[in-house]
Amino acid sequence: MSAGGASLLKYMGKRAVDRAAVIISSLTLQFLLLRVLPYYVLGIDPSFFFLNPNLTEVQRELIRKQFGLDESLLSQFIKYVLSLFAGNMGFSFYTRRPVFTELMERLPNTVLLFGTSTVLTIILGLIIGIIVVSKRGTRFDASVIGTSIFISAFPLFYVGLLMLLVFGFHLRWFPIAGTISRPPPRDPVKYVADLLWHMALPLTTLLITSVGGFALFIRNLFLTQLGEDYVLTARAKGLTEREVMIKHVLKNVLAPVINVLALEFPGIISGAVIAETVFSWYGVGRWLFSAATQFDYPVVQAVLFIQVILTVIALYLADLVIALLDPRVRLR
Repeated sequence: MSAGGASLLKYMGKRAVDRAAVIISSLTLQFLLLRVLPYYVLGIDPSFFFLNPNLTEVQRELIRKQFGLDESLLSQFIKYVLSLFAGNMGFSFYTRRPVFTELMERLPNTVLLFGTSTVLTIILGLIIGIIVVSKRGTRFDASVIGTSIFISAFPLFYVGLLMLLVFGFHLRWFPIAGTISRPPPRDPVKYVADLLWHMALPLTTLLITSVGGFALFIRNLFLTQLGEDYVLTARAKGLTEREVMIKHVLKNVLAPVINVLALEFPGIISGAVIAETVFSWYGVGRWLFSAATQFDYPVVQAVLFIQVILTVIALYLADLVIALLDPRVRLR
């Protein structure tokens, strides 16, 4: 094996240990907050969720035994971790349905909305950021910066409510709630068109609140590189500003961009709680919000577990890509 390959394996081994530590610490924190805190600290008995005040003490004890509360905390923690990795996410306290089944019902809607939003944000942010930095110091640059900062001052729920008020309530161009019309169209083409019609407002809101910030992030990354010697050398060779940006600077700013994208990826699965709640989008984010307010912790722990695993996987893949693009990181 070459020296480069050995250094890569050693580096990725170290990163694997770090990511495993993140998973263990995250699951421990989740167990403490979602299992230990409600029952042992706050005194919330699991029989509370059965909404039956006439339960006898024997029945309550059986319920506690079903949840494993009669065992030691270490035994509960081991079973908790093993059941999550085995895909046994339990049952919702309120719907009495398997958490995994409900997750799969909502997941496609969340992936569609936030996957589209993330991809468009990356594409538009890169394009706008590169254009802005190439016109730095001009009125266009100042206008984009000012507009982005102004829009970023408004929280997502405010922009979403404003969009609903104007385009949903007053103009009636788009529906004000839901993911699909009821009853849904039977024709596949009409079904897709109706789904996109419902998705228009939440998607536009997400883009308005995210594209400007990502574009400024790209602009600032490029600005940190423009004073470097390799940029001056490239310009001395007669390369145009566009060629300098794309062929040279872009390669050197890929590492932080990849890290940001890795952190954004898990959000495609978990969804944005605020956006889905404002637009009544039938997705994972709204489901998580409802579960958290109802102490339905099997749902909360399942979503958070998936979020942690996807975050760790995305960051590990980002480490691998960055190590392949820039061999210098393998020496860390």
